[in-house]
Amino acid sequence: MKWVASSKVSLVLFAIFGIVVSGGPAKADFTFGEPTNLGIPINSGNYDAGPSISSDGLSLFFYSLRSGGFGGSMWEPLDLWVSTRETTTDDWGIATVLGVPVNSSAMDGTPCISSDGLSLFFDSWRPGGSGGSDAWMTTRATISDPWGTPVNLGIAVNSPASDIGSCISADGLELFFGSDRTGGSGDWDIW
Repeated sequence: MKWVASSKVSLVLFAIFGIVVSGGPAKADFTFGEPTNLGIPINSGNYDAGPSISSDGLSLFFYSLRSGGFGGSMWEPLDLWVSTRETTTDDWGIATVLGVPVNSSAMDGTPCISSDGLSLFFDSWRPGGSGGSDAWMTTRATISDPWGTPVNLGIAVNSPASDIGSCISADGLELFFGSDRTGGSGDWDIW
């Protein structure tokens, strides 16, 4: 316990030292431009959300309630979609549903593509989970290969509550997600 307390104190002191030496909290050295609606073919007349762009900027994954999906729930069809482009200066192509085996008759949403483009994390209400919505993952051998059968991330990540919005770190070593499980600070927390 002493080591844990000592480590926490060291981390806090290191953070304070960093703020003092750098002249304050970190600040972005750029300014975002005016928000621009991506329009068609990304957006539809329905619910389109949860964007995740590949590290090369050529694939945009998102979830949508648009027609043409595989859903079968009250949110039918809430499925994962992707739009691609040849270069980062090109317009986005027509969005296509990821299809089976990634999408199911359950709600599938909030994708996050890994930095190597070979793993896609998402949440789903499909059977085989731990409770509410669970974190799932699908993989592929190369960027041009099809996605494999999704696997549930198991009880190390998922709980009997809802676990949503998984986001993998760039180095692939940390997974962040939202959950309304017990033991948090409030209603929904980031874990």
